[in-house]
Amino acid sequence: MKQILPLVGLFFLWSSQCLFAQHKLQEDWFNYTTYPDQLVIELNAPNAQWKQVSVTDCFTNAPLPFELLTDHTLQVKGLHPAQLVTVFADVAEGENITHKEARLSTLSASTGAMNVYFNHPVSLEWAQLQSAVNLSNTLDDKLITYINACQQTLDIAIYSSYAPSATTGIAGAINAAYNRGVQVRIVYDGSASTLMALLNTNIPTLPSPQTSMYTIMHNKFVIFDARHTDASVPYVWTGSTNWTTNQIEGPDKNNVIAIQDQALALGYTLEFEEMWGGSGLTPNLTTSRFGTYKTDNTPHQYVIGGKIVNSYFSPSDGTNAKIKAAINTANSDISVAVMNITRSDISSAIISKYNAGITNVNLLIDSQNPTSNQTPTFQAALPATQVEVFTLSGIMHHKFMVVDNFNANSDPQVLLGSHNWSTSAETKNDENTLIVHDLNIANQYFQAFAYLFQLSGGQLAVPTAKNNAEIRCFPNPTADRTTLVVPEHEGLITIQLQNVLGQILWQTKTTDSTIDIDLSAYNSGMYPLLIHSDSGSFVTKLVKK
Repeated sequence: MKQILPLVGLFFLWSSQCLFAQHKLQEDWFNYTTYPDQLVIELNAPNAQWKQVSVTDCFTNAPLPFELLTDHTLQVKGLHPAQLVTVFADVAEGENITHKEARLSTLSASTGAMNVYFNHPVSLEWAQLQSAVNLSNTLDDKLITYINACQQTLDIAIYSSYAPSATTGIAGAINAAYNRGVQVRIVYDGSASTLMALLNTNIPTLPSPQTSMYTIMHNKFVIFDARHTDASVPYVWTGSTNWTTNQIEGPDKNNVIAIQDQALALGYTLEFEEMWGGSGLTPNLTTSRFGTYKTDNTPHQYVIGGKIVNSYFSPSDGTNAKIKAAINTANSDISVAVMNITRSDISSAIISKYNAGITNVNLLIDSQNPTSNQTPTFQAALPATQVEVFTLSGIMHHKFMVVDNFNANSDPQVLLGSHNWSTSAETKNDENTLIVHDLNIANQYFQAFAYLFQLSGGQLAVPTAKNNAEIRCFPNPTADRTTLVVPEHEGLITIQLQNVLGQILWQTKTTDSTIDIDLSAYNSGMYPLLIHSDSGSFVTKLVKK
C-alpha cells in the first residue's frame, strides 16, 4: 500500500530534496547526484568499473578535475552552478570495455519559475493547484514582454513567423532589442519565406539548408540572456506556437511554457549553436549542423525548482523512444493532444497500456489526415468517447501529453514542445521536446486538454481507486452532490474531503457503503477524497463544476 501524503507534505519533501541536492537522477548506464558545485556519478551495473575517464566543459572543452572515489563512483568537483560538462569514459564489465559519453548539468542558482500560457479557453474546474492561463489573442504581447526585458543575448529558433510592422509587434520588439545593444541571432526554416521580412537587416540570421538530406527546421524556442551573471535572468520560451497570426491569435490552438533556469538556457544554447555553427555573432556555414548531421550533445536531465525536467532534441536524441517511455510510466491516466500521430509504435504503446488496465486514456488529434495517421487505429481499440478528432475552427496544433494527472503519488508529468509524433519529426526535422515531472504544470496542461477534448465531444471521468474493492463516485464531475460507493468493506470507515493543500473541509465516520456528499458550498475545482478503513487507505478525486 502506498502511503498517502497531503500535497503540502509532498511539496515539503520535494523542497527539502532540492535544498540539499538529493536528486539522484538515472541515465541508461549510470546514476548521478547533481549539486551546485559538483557531480557524483555511479555506474549502474554491479560489476562495472571506470577505466579511462576524462571530463570537459561542454562549451570550452577545457578539462575539468575529477576523482575516482571507488571503481564504481566518480566525483567531479570545483564546478559552478549551471555548468554543463561532458564525461567521456571507458567502462569495463568483466572483459568487455565500452566507450561511453554523457552530458550533465550542475544545479543552477535560478528561481526555477515556470509560466504556462494558452491561446484558448481552459477548463478551470479540473484545476488542482493552479488555474491555467488563457491569454486568448495576446500571446504575442506576452512574448514581447520577455523580449523587452532581455538585456544581453537573444537567440531565436522559429519555424515560421510574420509581423506587419518593423516598429510594433514581435518584429518591433526584436528590432528594439537589437538597437539597445542586445546580441540577436535567429535560425529559421529555409523551405519557405518563413522569417519576418521587417527585421533589421543587420540582425544575423540563418536559414536551414534545403537539400534532399533535410526536411524542416521545426523548432519553436527562444533563449533569453543565457550567460547572464545574474542567474535569475535567463529564460527559455518554448511550446507548440509559431509566430504567425493564426498560430498566436487563433483560431489555431497552441501552448507556451517559459522556464527561468540558467542550466536549461545553456543546454538550449548548445543546441542553437550546433545549428549556428559556433558561438560567434555570425553563423559559420562550415561547422553548422542541421537534421541528421546533428549530434547528441546536450544534457537530458535538469533539476529546476525541485522539478525534474528532461530535454531532447530531434533527430539526434531518440525522442520517439522517450515518448514511449513516458507512456509506459502511466499508473492511472494518459491524456494526449497532438496534431499528428503517424507512428504505429506509439499507438501500440498507448493501446497496450489501455489493455493492461489503464483505461482512463483520452486522445485529441487534429482532423488533418496524413499518410499512416493512427486515428483509425485508436478508434478501433478505444471507446468512441475517448478518441476525438478536432474538426472545429483552426488547427489543434498542440503536441503535448499529460501522464497521471490524477495520481500525485505516481510521477505526474507533461511532455511538450514542437515534436509531432511522426517519422519526419523523429528522423529528419529539427525539433525540441521537454518533459516536466510536476503535478502542477501537468495539471495546467490537462485543463487545456479538458476544454478542447470536451468541446470536441469527448467525455472525461476521474479514475477511481482500487485496492481489493472498487470505489466509485457518481456523478463525477458534479455541479453539487455526488454519491460515494465503497463496496465489500466491514466495520467503520472514515471519509475526508480535502482541498489541494491537504486541509480537511469535511469528514464523517460511517459503516454505510453508500454515502451522499454535498459539494454545493465549495468553489469549482478538484478535491481529494480520502477513505480510511481497517483494510487500508484509499484516495480518489472529486471534480466540482
